[in-house]
Amino acid sequence: MLNIDRIRAAADGVIAAALLARGWTEALAELARAAEARHAVLMRNTPQRVITSISNEEAREGIADYMAGRAPPNSRYSRVDTQRAGAFRLDHDDYAEEELARDPYYQEFLRPMGIFWHANAVLAPGRDEHIELSLKRGIELGPYQRDDVVGLNNLLPGLHAAARIAKLTLDAEARGMAWLLRRRGELIIEIDGRGRVLPGQLPGEADPSLPLRVVGRRLAAMDQTAQPLLDRAIAHAIAQPARMALAPLDGPDGRRWILQIHPVPGQARDVFLSAQAIAVLIERNLKPAAILTNAAAIRDAFGLTGREADVAGLLAEGLGIRAIAARLEIQPDTARTYLREVFDKTGTRRQVELVALLARL
Repeated sequence: MLNIDRIRAAADGVIAAALLARGWTEALAELARAAEARHAVLMRNTPQRVITSISNEEAREGIADYMAGRAPPNSRYSRVDTQRAGAFRLDHDDYAEEELARDPYYQEFLRPMGIFWHANAVLAPGRDEHIELSLKRGIELGPYQRDDVVGLNNLLPGLHAAARIAKLTLDAEARGMAWLLRRRGELIIEIDGRGRVLPGQLPGEADPSLPLRVVGRRLAAMDQTAQPLLDRAIAHAIAQPARMALAPLDGPDGRRWILQIHPVPGQARDVFLSAQAIAVLIERNLKPAAILTNAAAIRDAFGLTGREADVAGLLAEGLGIRAIAARLEIQPDTARTYLREVFDKTGTRRQVELVALLARL
């Protein structure tokens, strides 16, 4: 019989991973150990197939083989109705012993890896897609028993809560990032881990002059010659490791644009259908908005005098030394003296470094 206290502690680790949006691999590894399983896999599924997953380290090679098509058809998608019971289901709930003995998926794919037995439950149901937890046990331990299921089912409320928390945490991070990016351009687009536009977004439909449309949940460039660059930029932003990427685009009216695509931090984003990247559409010839600074905050942070803070703030807003001097009614050489003091106190050496620092703040 499973150690319920150990499983409960492992389930708490899953909740912690949901709150922190990291540590999923380690949390699932501990859950697998506590449940006497070899693999613990958190999956986003349709009724016919797995879309994406995150797991403990030991399961990754098998998952990669499965996703690459190096496995017989998985009969579990046609035989197992995990959503019907609202609880963990075992192999013998849906298969007779003789059926398992001749099933290609079990015998030709699972058995050579040394795993065989399942305890599966849906953590977040849905009409078209759902989030499912699969515990896969080694052959040598035999199938899970009814007493084991009672213990596992006691954890389901906490695991359901972890799925809800993970979605809320990841979405909140994406919303915060999108809010910051809105100052850079006219249009914000959220993209999932497969490069698809998240539902409910229709860039271009409201303004035919924009250089993008959504076709089948994919971003499509109005100028078809730009599509390879667009696809490549999206791939870089959702890859592991991810990086910020740019795609130049031309609009139907001749205006020129840059699509700037930023990765969003946080593990398991695609499992929970949260944005894995956020794109902002920036018009290339549009004058950028000024960096609005708080002189008092700059003064306090770096120990500047009032005049030094004024010079730093005006420089960040795009004024040159002579314009700053005229605004403050001082001589240009005096403004340069203040600027040298600002460089020294902020640890910068050039105007561009100082402006970049204040922009980050």
